[in-house]
Order: sequence, then structure tokens, then C-alpha cells
Amino acid sequence: MAAKKLAIAFCAFSFLQTSFAGFDRFWIFSKDADTQVNETWDSLSEAEQQALIKKYQTLKEIPSNQSISLQQRMDWFTQLPDAEKQRMRETWQKMSTLERKELATRMQKASPDERSAIRDEYINKYLQPVIVSH
Repeated sequence: MAAKKLAIAFCAFSFLQTSFAGFDRFWIFSKDADTQVNETWDSLSEAEQQALIKKYQTLKEIPSNQSISLQQRMDWFTQLPDAEKQRMRETWQKMSTLERKELATRMQKASPDERSAIRDEYINKYLQPVIVSH
């Protein structure tokens, strides 16, 4: 009987140790990671953002042809309205690595007119409108 009580106490103690480890993620007043990342990124000046992108490129040791391609995509992305940027970020985060590669391949093979339709297809697939009933 004492061994049973000791085992239950040990299990309860172990549960308490692990249950509060990431408690702030579930706390209603804490910010989620996406909000923190977006706020941090938005607080940077454009020059700081460009410097961070360049530092990331050098860390990844991207070949020059890919670096130019990445820069062109980043320039295109920065010209979008904020709402469209957010929709694309959310879509990208919900995609798997394989789907991202498929999207990149499709976009490279597509004409400029088809690219917009492909983007809309993926955005609509992952960001379906939420229906609110009262």
C-alpha cells in the first residue's frame, strides 16, 4: 500500500513538473509566437530587414543565381499590400515542405499570368473562410 501511494505521488509530481513547462503558450493573455515574430519583423527598419536577409543568405551560402532569384521574390513580396502579405504568410506556414517545393516548381514553370491563379489556388486551399453563426 505504501508503494502504491509512493508511485501515485511520484506520478503526480512528474505530471506537475511537465504540465507547467510551456504553460505560457496556453495563457489567454500571452501572445502567440506568430504575433511576436511579426511584431519583431515589423519593428525593424527596411535597412535592418535587408541586412537580416543578407546575413541569412550568407549563413545559408546560397549560390549567386539563387540569391538573385530570392532577392527578386523578396522585392516582389515587399511590394504587396499588408493584407496580402499576411495571407501569403499564413498559407506558407500551413503548407508542408513537399507542398512548398511543388508550389515553387509550378511557379517556375508557369507564365506570369498563370502564377497569380496558382497563388490564389493555394491561398484558397489553406485559408478557407471561417463561417460564424450567431
